[in-house]
Amino acid sequence: MLDALGTDTLPDAALRIDQALERKQLGQRVSQIATELCETLGVTSLEEARSRLSAAGADELDAERQELEASLETLDAEIQHLFAARTRASDALDAVGGDDAVARIEQRRRTTLEAIAEGAERYLRLSAGVIAMEQALTLYRERHSSSMMQRASEAIRTISRGRYTGLASQPNNGNELLIAIQNDGTSKQAAEMSKGARFQLYLALRVAGFHEFAATRETVPFIADDIMETFDDFRAEETFRLFAGMASVGQVIYLTHHRHLCDIARSVCPDVTIHELQA
Repeated sequence: MLDALGTDTLPDAALRIDQALERKQLGQRVSQIATELCETLGVTSLEEARSRLSAAGADELDAERQELEASLETLDAEIQHLFAARTRASDALDAVGGDDAVARIEQRRRTTLEAIAEGAERYLRLSAGVIAMEQALTLYRERHSSSMMQRASEAIRTISRGRYTGLASQPNNGNELLIAIQNDGTSKQAAEMSKGARFQLYLALRVAGFHEFAATRETVPFIADDIMETFDDFRAEETFRLFAGMASVGQVIYLTHHRHLCDIARSVCPDVTIHELQA
């Protein structure tokens, strides 16, 4: 079993099995959400749903979702009012005798039931619309954040020299937690990482953000002030190598009072310009 799972100990094997089960459950959840989204939008494939949703921006989708939610609340109150009217009519029907009042009450009852049915149908349509808008917003955020997460994963992998292999996010009470994946397959939240590792993580996010910004807008200078004070020479070398890549699309300025970092920068980036500021 250990050979099949590629581990050396039973706890590691149990962890691999748990991860496999979690991956299977997540895959089933993804498939379920994709099916619900296709049914809501009336399409046959997720790609067609993405194509239809890509034409709408996040602000437009959010505004439509808020409008649908407001209409949904109004219809909910209306349905409750109609249901109360139906109850009163039913009570009145039981209290009358055999004259034409029964026919009139029956007619009102039928009218009320039809109104309830129409309101319920509209309620269901709007509920489906709200679900579709929420899923569309989720897809929009995932599609536009995935490239930055990929860049940040590559940066943290380079800076840490492979100790961290990538980054992932995890939903938590309406927010998202940033998770760092270690080279042994385990993961850590940002708050659980050491000070130096957190510095590497935040720098990786800044590097990714710089490239994302530069891809769609005019670049602005990237300025960092002695953020490598907790880095060893090897990680500092990899960081300067990332800075060299950033310098191909924009200006990178690094401030430091550590002279050995200047030597590392010269060895990694022969074209670097070093300015010595006098006291």
